[in-house]
Amino acid sequence: MATKVRVGVTSVYERNREATATTVINVGGARSSKSYSIAQLLIEKLVNESHKNIGICRKTFPALCMSTYNLVIGLLRDYGIYNRDNHNKTEHTYQHGTNTIWFFSLDEPEKIKSTEFNYIWMEEGNEFTYEDYVVLKLRLSGPVRLGERNQIFLSLNPVDGNNWIAKKLILEAGVSVIHSTYKDNPFLDKVYVDILISLLDKDPNFHRIYALGEWGKLEHLIYPHYRVVKGMPQEFLAGPVYGLDFGYVNPTALVEVGLREGGLYWDEKIYQTHLTNSDLIELLKGLPRRDIIADSAEPQRIEEIARAGFTIFPSVKDIQMRIDFCRRQGLNITEWSTNIIREVQGYSRQVDRNDNVLETPVKFNDHAMDAGGYAAMALALMAPSAISLSPAHKERLVMVGLRGKEF
Repeated sequence: MATKVRVGVTSVYERNREATATTVINVGGARSSKSYSIAQLLIEKLVNESHKNIGICRKTFPALCMSTYNLVIGLLRDYGIYNRDNHNKTEHTYQHGTNTIWFFSLDEPEKIKSTEFNYIWMEEGNEFTYEDYVVLKLRLSGPVRLGERNQIFLSLNPVDGNNWIAKKLILEAGVSVIHSTYKDNPFLDKVYVDILISLLDKDPNFHRIYALGEWGKLEHLIYPHYRVVKGMPQEFLAGPVYGLDFGYVNPTALVEVGLREGGLYWDEKIYQTHLTNSDLIELLKGLPRRDIIADSAEPQRIEEIARAGFTIFPSVKDIQMRIDFCRRQGLNITEWSTNIIREVQGYSRQVDRNDNVLETPVKFNDHAMDAGGYAAMALALMAPSAISLSPAHKERLVMVGLRGKEF
């Protein structure tokens, strides 16, 4: 890059850089570096080319702000390129010389209609429809010099082999596919690699999608009928409280949960990897104080947070009871809670190698699901007359409440 900064890249970056097709589909497993590599490539074009409009989009603006926007701006800062005078936070653009990055979503149609792009990146491509893709490709009409080409990039995990990308787009002319897995990312933590490999014994479908980067199937979903809502209500029958699932290599997830007529409401507060307890406590200090219901498997971390002045309880361990309660109430998830939405879309029951469907969920990409479930069960104790549980789980809940050792 023109800034002369030494930047680590993967083979996925190199393959995208060398791609000559108009449409370049990046489909691969978890943390294969596909999104990171496309972000790096577009930053290189921002710095080294001229008179270019670069569009970076997701289906909705809250999803964009919580993910791709932060990734690209963060990389600009890391590489010493960022200049706040060039960042128009109102228009969501960043300018470098004669080039501009436009951050937008398809709930902002005016920005699409008014700009001719040279490069477009559709992050989480399976969120879009084929019609969305056609509309965006029609805007891929920015002027180019001799030897240059306009391109549209898509990136996604191959969660559903029946979607329009797998069934239709891949077969069209002028389309190339870059397949990637965790093996293409030499910077990946070994602990996470071991988690991906272990999926083979937990669920072959998840292993196929997230480890091998191959097309899978959406089936046996635990919460198939969740709703996306504009925001959290002002009043609740019980709560709100926070549910906390600890992580380090995997993300730490903090979810605010309230209960009212119409179901449970979940709102993402923290979803971040490599957080120490000290880091987490500092983040908690910046949030409204709520009771915290945390993973009971981490008593030392719970005690440390309690000593920092927070009201925190260990969670109910019974995962089937948590799922039963949440299913009966119904889930309402705020629109900016992108990681909760991503998790709930793939949260499914395990299937063994003999295709037997098990009661337990797959233990992967379930951090917000666990955090929300911890908080939900606390609300079941707070407002037992307002909830719906199976008779067996009601008896179990009374026992938990009387014992008082877990929330």
